Amino acid sequence: MAWLTALIKAILEWATAEIKKDTKAGDADATPQSLKNRWRDRIDQQLEKQKKQKEENENSKNSSDNNPSD
Repeated sequence: MAWLTALIKAILEWATAEIKKDTKAGDADATPQSLKNRWRDRIDQQLEKQKKQKEENENSKNSSDNNPSD
């Protein structure tokens, strides 16, 4: 029975060591290029939208400054 105890102890130690191993980002799958392109397109769209909104806000501010309602 001592051999069974030693075997179980060795298996548990091995399993514990495997669980504690660090997993690194390098082990992960690479991000597909198509996904990167979709993200890039989405970011570009959002930046363009922000730019247009900023221009509209500046135009509306300028038009209200030029046409006082008093």
